[in-house]
Amino acid sequence: PTTQAGVSVSRPGVLVTAFGVNPDGPGTLLRVWDQTGKSGKLTVKLPENFKTATPVNLRGEKIGAPISISAGALRFNLHAYAPASFLIP
Repeated sequence: PTTQAGVSVSRPGVLVTAFGVNPDGPGTLLRVWDQTGKSGKLTVKLPENFKTATPVNLRGEKIGAPISISAGALRFNLHAYAPASFLIP
């Protein structure tokens, strides 16, 4: 389509700092960063039909089990003043 919704987050003060081709290999890199100092649940709405997202550190190394993406939404806990990065195949 000529227009398409982009990435959105469920609470103010959380920045999407990366969403695009993984510079270190295959897949899509998603990174969000809390700027408010509040920990808690976050929902990230994605524009494409992704199925899973694997948590990675800032070096792109796997740090957890894949998380299911349901109805275009990735849900997870985001820590205060911290980044969260995911590799989406």
